[in-house]
Amino acid sequence: MNNQSGVGGILGLGAAVAVFFLLRKFFPSLAKVFLTLGIAAAVAVAVLVAVVLFFAFRKPKKTVEQQISENAAATIQKGRSQLMDLRRLSMKIKDPEIRQTSDAICSAIDKILRTLKEQPGDVHRVGRFFHYYLPTLQSILAKYTRLETHGIPADDTVEKTRSCLKDMEAAMEKQYLNLFEDDKLDLSVEMAVMTQICKRDGLLADDYQIPEAPSTPAASSNRNPGKETEPLSGDVLELTAENFDFLEDFGGEDQGITLTL
Repeated sequence: MNNQSGVGGILGLGAAVAVFFLLRKFFPSLAKVFLTLGIAAAVAVAVLVAVVLFFAFRKPKKTVEQQISENAAATIQKGRSQLMDLRRLSMKIKDPEIRQTSDAICSAIDKILRTLKEQPGDVHRVGRFFHYYLPTLQSILAKYTRLETHGIPADDTVEKTRSCLKDMEAAMEKQYLNLFEDDKLDLSVEMAVMTQICKRDGLLADDYQIPEAPSTPAASSNRNPGKETEPLSGDVLELTAENFDFLEDFGGEDQGITLTL
């Protein structure tokens, strides 16, 4: 197929040259027009080929998101390499407590790297983790294992190393938990907004307080709640003139009146 196309192209070019010479011999004016059109067509074809080649071999421009993603992937990969070095150093440690703490630190770092791989946009938030904590931990373990291998560490060096690594274990666990702070905040905000929208749309009732019962009148405030007042029938109330002056008209000041209810 390609050979046939090449032969056809050569034959076409030869035919065009032959037509040009015939026109030049018998029709000089048409030959000039034919030559002008041929040159224009050749230039157009050359420009078209150049444009096609330019776009075919041009590297596509990366978007900001792609650039960030690639940078994050490279940073995480570097962190993985540093974690492998930490694990190798931890395997050389003879002290069981220090080795156990070192392994726990490596596990926390592994969780951090896994989380960042799932959320590469958070890599920029933990720049110090990659640029300081990982290389410093690597340096501490490397120096300690070197001293331990040669039998040089004294008791104070061992205790200081244990204390430092315990602190770093807690720090790495805290670093891991901090990666989820934004998620927890976003979750709280989304739930609060959804609840408010449901209330606004009448899908949920607003919270309300049960109104308090009205207070009892002052006249009945002395009554025993839940117990009715018994009638006063049968009770005797004695009134004397000493208490009321108007009773003098009914029999004198020494005479009393008995009022039965």
